[in-house]
Amino acid sequence: MSSTLARMGAGFADPVHATQQTFRVLLGAMAEPGRLHTLPDAAIAGLQPQDEDLRPPTDVALAATLLTLLDADTPVHLAGALGTDAARAWLRFHTGARVVPVAAGVTVAMARDVDADLLDALDLGTDDAPQAGATLIVEVDALCDRPSPGGVSLKLRGAGIAASRDIAVAGLPDSFWQWRVALQAELPRGVDLVLVCGAQLAAIPRSTRIQSEG
Repeated sequence: MSSTLARMGAGFADPVHATQQTFRVLLGAMAEPGRLHTLPDAAIAGLQPQDEDLRPPTDVALAATLLTLLDADTPVHLAGALGTDAARAWLRFHTGARVVPVAAGVTVAMARDVDADLLDALDLGTDDAPQAGATLIVEVDALCDRPSPGGVSLKLRGAGIAASRDIAVAGLPDSFWQWRVALQAELPRGVDLVLVCGAQLAAIPRSTRIQSEG
């Protein structure tokens, strides 16, 4: 079972190199939508809890992504189970990021906490400044590059994909993907999506077109 960021480890063991490696992985994920990437051990060292009985040493991709993307100038909204005082204090200590009560800038949620109210609150940017749209980071139950039990199979097309690419995501409801498909009519406005699970992550930029395969 997942727990809040406050139950992660002390932080990057080597902040400079870990940030650089995580950033390279994130750039690769955005350039190759839907392709699964695994963070190297050096990027997640220090993020595992010291007490292995506290929780499984997983979900480190979520912490590494936030420690890499956030700084004092970045507003971040922690939704649902992540919206605790301890989690906010952990992020503030490591990044200086401003944790805000409404979805803005970067929004972070567990899959079970993604609902219509949260999605409706996300900033889509404008036609003149689509880059102002929100980045939504979601910790999901599973990521796979082929159909998997309990997962929603997606076919992706667009920049960075030769023809099409398949990915299966478990944990998000069908209504989420219906919302994401409908959002394609708003381009260039939209939301960049980063999916994390364990030490893996995949990105689906706003420009990527998706089709749910069931």
